[in-house]
Amino acid sequence: MVSSPHLIPCIESAAGKDRSSTFHQGSSVGAQVSKVPGSYVKEIACGGRHSAVVTDAGALLTFGWGLYGQCGQGNNADQLRPTLVPSLLGTGVGKIAAGLWHTLCVTEDGQIYAFGGNQFGQLGTGSDQTETSPRQLEASRFENKRSSIVSCGARHSALLTDDGQVFAWGWNKYGQLGLGDSIDRNIPCQVPITGCRPRNVACGWWHTLLIVDKSV
Repeated sequence: MVSSPHLIPCIESAAGKDRSSTFHQGSSVGAQVSKVPGSYVKEIACGGRHSAVVTDAGALLTFGWGLYGQCGQGNNADQLRPTLVPSLLGTGVGKIAAGLWHTLCVTEDGQIYAFGGNQFGQLGTGSDQTETSPRQLEASRFENKRSSIVSCGARHSALLTDDGQVFAWGWNKYGQLGLGDSIDRNIPCQVPITGCRPRNVACGWWHTLLIVDKSV
């Protein structure tokens, strides 16, 4: 247990040193050490027992509990230090969100990847199968819309597109998907919203909030 702020070395930034420090690739045991792409961390997210960071170069590193594959390493091993997600190297991850047992990320060109626990369809893949490696969601589900913001609740997920449309999926016992019922969804479903334009979306453990612009 750490009860006070604790520095986690992800990228070396000391003056006079190479700003690309080391990351660990693969399992924490017997991991290979390489250079981390990027100069600084630009995004962070915390799930139930795992964490994720994104560098300015679009590299995704994860660490923590890995039982459901939520670290995206292709296995169920825990990651004891920030570890590169190798299958996403070069995709340019822009945004990241972490739920209780799952993780979502959006690339700079708007593609969505999901991995981890999927008991309630929270990955949006159309099944309840756990994914230990990042799986790209089908672009057809969003009618070629570009995703800009993604958020994870405990067992549900939501995203906002550039043109202000909201999609939600996963656990829906309390109506947190905003679809007018309490039926779980395992694919992204558009949330009907009229009279305003959503600008941001955030998922709580069992609920969802939007910031909207009513002037449009």
